[in-house]
Amino acid sequence: MTAASPLVFSEVSFGYGSRPVIDNLSLEVRSGEVLAIMGGSGVGKTTLLRLMTGLVPASAGSVSAFAQPLTGVSHDDLFAVRRRMGLLFQFGALFTDLSCFENVAFPLREHTSLSEQMIQDVVLLKLESVGLRGAAALMPSEISGGMARRVALARAIALDPELILYDEPFAGLDPISLGVTARLIRRLNDALGASSVVVTHDVAETFAIADRIAVLAPGASGARLVAVGDPASLRESNDPYLRQFLSGQEEGPVAFHYPAPNLAESFFEPGTRP
Repeated sequence: MTAASPLVFSEVSFGYGSRPVIDNLSLEVRSGEVLAIMGGSGVGKTTLLRLMTGLVPASAGSVSAFAQPLTGVSHDDLFAVRRRMGLLFQFGALFTDLSCFENVAFPLREHTSLSEQMIQDVVLLKLESVGLRGAAALMPSEISGGMARRVALARAIALDPELILYDEPFAGLDPISLGVTARLIRRLNDALGASSVVVTHDVAETFAIADRIAVLAPGASGARLVAVGDPASLRESNDPYLRQFLSGQEEGPVAFHYPAPNLAESFFEPGTRP
């Protein structure tokens, strides 16, 4: 682990009440890379994003961003770290009563003392970077879902963050919008000199843009890290869960059927009705 790493998980465990979610996870986000976090639904990927932003504290172990621990720090210190991050929410989460321009301007108005002229210039440049400068005056209801995701991406990079977090950025997108969004993630990461963490299920697009991929698998004590590596090395892995996940196979460690009694017993044994 290097001091320059923008994000470090060290032996992190976390759970909601008595339900374990993350089990003893250690992971480093390297400077300048696009790191994808993948795994089945409900395995704890979004929980990792909450830990990365300090929204929830680790039950054990530590999470640090830019060499700053995210627990046991003051409110001001935590917010100072968060200002160095950008977050693209799942489905964009634009303010519906604000135009595309005002959505992107929002973090600039909240966190800087820039003049209105400077804010206008920055917003138009950010919208231009995602191909939507011409949509600046439109409302979120007047643009497509794919366009809304790109406006939200412009908002996420408005403050030139050093670390950009993406929560399922490809969900619900058509193939064209999906491809455009994936290439934008890669291009903006490199142009900003930032690091990016992409939480996603989409194997094909993720493997095309990610430097490394971390795969989570469910376990009795919470999700565990089963593989971390570049796309080529993961494709060559013989890990049963990884093979099932990447190929979408029905048979494998993740069973199709939820545990239940024998089917015949369920039909004919008295008192077995759900």
